[in-house]
Amino acid sequence: MSTELIAMLGGGASGFIFKLIGTMVSAQQANVDNLIKKQKASTESDDAADKRGGAGGAWIRRLIVVTVLFGVIVAPFLLAHSGDGVTVQSEYSKWFGLFTGTTYETLHGYVILPEIRTAILSIVSFYFGSSTVK
Repeated sequence: MSTELIAMLGGGASGFIFKLIGTMVSAQQANVDNLIKKQKASTESDDAADKRGGAGGAWIRRLIVVTVLFGVIVAPFLLAHSGDGVTVQSEYSKWFGLFTGTTYETLHGYVILPEIRTAILSIVSFYFGSSTVK
């Protein structure tokens, strides 16, 4: 191969690589711009919802917080002294999964559901997140 041919192939390959890198950078920049626009729209929507909520929305949020905290803090102590139980479903399998069935067991105490844990996490992140921003 002659040096001119090698130089031409090298120049074409390096031009392709730089064009590819430029295209990838512009695509990433467009993606970032779209994410910024999406965040701006989300912020405007949140601000509009906050203006619509007013004092009534604040009282509804407070009622939800009090209800969830009652279910996590007060209710376990009250239900620990009652004789009633909570019936839960459990599935079983025997003989390597050939025979399956459902049994029901009564648990004494208080069952904290995953929904309650999610609500607690939402409350903590909302109130501590908003206090951090302020």
